[in-house]
Amino acid sequence: MNRLGDRLEAALMLLQGAKDNTLFADIGSDHAYLAIEAVKRNIAKSAVASDINELPLIKGRQNAAFSGIDIDFILSDGFKSLESFPLTSAAICGMGGELIARIIAESEIAKRIFLILQPMSMQEELRRYLWDNGFCIEREIFVYEAGKAYSVMQVCFDGIKREYSILDLYLGMQRESSFEFSKYCEKILNTATKRRIGIVARGESTAETDSLIEYCQTQRTSF
Repeated sequence: MNRLGDRLEAALMLLQGAKDNTLFADIGSDHAYLAIEAVKRNIAKSAVASDINELPLIKGRQNAAFSGIDIDFILSDGFKSLESFPLTSAAICGMGGELIARIIAESEIAKRIFLILQPMSMQEELRRYLWDNGFCIEREIFVYEAGKAYSVMQVCFDGIKREYSILDLYLGMQRESSFEFSKYCEKILNTATKRRIGIVARGESTAETDSLIEYCQTQRTSF
């Protein structure tokens, strides 16, 4: 089996912070590498891998059998087929931020368990949804894998809506001084520069976006 890569290794690292990993769910599991490794490394006592398509589950079963790991495989759109399971923690990795937000919004169980989220795009929309709807991003770390920068979030529901700035939306509230964060700022700088063009075309103020661009420019040269 291939190694997880930095994205999923970071997800596993954050998963170790859960107070209870009796039953971990890998939502949109693809080939179930994350669920397999969580059990294999004794991070989770047991796990279920779910996906909206059958083919990844078939591959996941093969990978689990090859690894000698016993986990359950469930065909499910997000949490929809898992609401009756006694889940204690879950990861949603490798999807767009808007899709992850939709999966959480459609689930009641997501409010009761420890969450690890790893958006591939639209991270700002995921952060916006979480903060607007009473979720706390307890920890956010940045990784750089195969020439691309990502964020990985440790999240729980506490019912408290949060105020945030444009820097918080695009860069998180836990901005760190690291090579990985510097590369993440490079990505956001490109996004913000394109966003500014649209704002100018609409005749709107660019003040907020300019502050984001300025911050990212200072960070991308730090390492």
